Amino acid sequence: MCGIVGFLNFSPTRNQNEIEDGLTLMVDSIKHRGPDDRGTWRGNGVFLGMRRLSIIDLETGQQPIFNEDGSCCIVYNGEVYNYLTLRQQLKAKGHKFKTQSDTEVIVHSYEEWGLDCVQHFRGMFAFAVYDQAKEELFLARDQFGIKPLFYTELPQGFIFASELRALLKLPYFPRQIDWEAFNLYIRLNYIPAPWTIWARAKRLEPGHWLLVKNGHVVEKRRYVKLEKESYSGNTDEAVESLDRLLQECIRLHLLADVPVGVFLSGGLDSSLITALAQRVLELPLSTFTVTFPEFKTYDESNYARRVNQHLGTKHQEIPVLAQEAFDATIEILDHLDEPFADSSLVPVAIISKLTSRHVKVVLSGDGGDELFAGYNKYQALWLTEYLRPFIPLLRLVSQLPIRETRGTTIGEKWRQFRKLGNIAGADPVERYVRATESISADLASRLLNGQNHFNNLVPQILESLWKQGEENGFTGTDLWLYVDANFVLPYDMLHKVDIAGMRYGLEVRVPFVDLTTARLAFSFPPEWKLRNGQRKWILKKVAEKYLPSAIVNRSKGGFGIPVGEWLRSKLRNNFESILSPSSLSSSGIWNKDTVQQLLYEHLQRRHDRFWELWNIFVFEWWRRKWNPDLS
Repeated sequence: MCGIVGFLNFSPTRNQNEIEDGLTLMVDSIKHRGPDDRGTWRGNGVFLGMRRLSIIDLETGQQPIFNEDGSCCIVYNGEVYNYLTLRQQLKAKGHKFKTQSDTEVIVHSYEEWGLDCVQHFRGMFAFAVYDQAKEELFLARDQFGIKPLFYTELPQGFIFASELRALLKLPYFPRQIDWEAFNLYIRLNYIPAPWTIWARAKRLEPGHWLLVKNGHVVEKRRYVKLEKESYSGNTDEAVESLDRLLQECIRLHLLADVPVGVFLSGGLDSSLITALAQRVLELPLSTFTVTFPEFKTYDESNYARRVNQHLGTKHQEIPVLAQEAFDATIEILDHLDEPFADSSLVPVAIISKLTSRHVKVVLSGDGGDELFAGYNKYQALWLTEYLRPFIPLLRLVSQLPIRETRGTTIGEKWRQFRKLGNIAGADPVERYVRATESISADLASRLLNGQNHFNNLVPQILESLWKQGEENGFTGTDLWLYVDANFVLPYDMLHKVDIAGMRYGLEVRVPFVDLTTARLAFSFPPEWKLRNGQRKWILKKVAEKYLPSAIVNRSKGGFGIPVGEWLRSKLRNNFESILSPSSLSSSGIWNKDTVQQLLYEHLQRRHDRFWELWNIFVFEWWRRKWNPDLS
């Protein structure tokens, strides 16, 4: 795992020392992604750099790496899990290897198969290969966007990096905000590709590659897509097929020259990953759980403990006190180089920070919800089909002035019921939009100071993906899953994991997020995933073979800490300062009266306004640090 940067400079009059100084600043800005090593290479108008977190081939895997004759150079972030198989194929074709690394396999794969090399890779990756003979730079991102890649085209040249902060190290990078991206952030809590918060920077879409020549992108292409295939077996055969494939996938994800652990929350996904990894290893696996002794409502360590007792893992429970959790919240807010308001980033950052003191690599259960219908919203979307006669009553009841107390069972159930009332009655695409957005278009427009800052892109983007899913043969539940796998998964869930893990030099691997696994999951009939409202039905059938019933059938929990309650206590001074009328006036973005009303309602416990306030708070915190041009 690494961080990569580089640029193709098409101006021969540029000061080369200035360019190298810029590259050094970019490389050093992402040291947290790869604290073990650094490497740079300068060619004819091209500069490549990287920071390395040493996982595979600790002795000879330093980057940049070249092919046999030195004509192709690569910098690379990620893991290609089938690299040993590809290595044997390439050796049979006459390729000579100098290292044992998967990085070298990629550069030889490019040499052998050209731009189609990405079709052969199974893993998580973002890489850049410079072909000196063609004077072309080839960049690619993995099929689901597990690893990030950003780029910009400026008069100074084409520049790319694993994180936006590297681009911001260049004094000539323009800091104008992208208002479309800002609107997407307000509605979703995150920014999807190709947008970034900066008008002149782009985020490469998952499953895409770029070809760059003379400092300009000459071609961008999507190289993979999910299409509907029909599974021919019965449910018993499907359970066995899924079990075998998950074990194979986990076996590949365990390949490393350093110890590998597992994030174990006690939920279905992480528990199944743990059980299958333990089975594959045939020796005790290191598992990690954070406990919150002062936040009993949010502490699910008893479930993780039960899984540990059942499987016999080498389990570590790491207690986190309130002050430590609060300090970690401030730390991750300070780290953000782009607004990102999914509050579950905070607990993921906490467990990443603490786990990184013990191992360099962990497996995580991310992706199971999007492939096998695990979210509450799938159940809600399913329910709306059966509640059509009662929609007026449902909407009426959902408007009752009952407090939504986050963190309590009643409060969470009432919050979910209100969301059900909100999505009921709309057409299928609109229901999905309402179930996915964090802030409605109506509220977003009222939050902003005038219509100049507001647009309503979210429905257009999601409707486009919905139609794409229909064209690829998906229907019903599979359409929801298809859009989530292509939108929510890469831009929210996987981006969150990359931010948190890489902040602390921890490689987080996600075995569920595998193209072969996804294709099998999408080949199953929708009712095998969401069966009469029961989520993850077929995944639970696999889990029943390895885990206690209490774990398999427990209610879905979230991984959280009481940030919303902190807005009324520990973070209150920060919030009232940053969201004060005078502070908000400095940006000219917000409608101060609307924000103050939300703040009042939340502090007085009239309504739970956590999502809206956290979204604004994170943006303003980010704005204070990075000073964007808001003109």
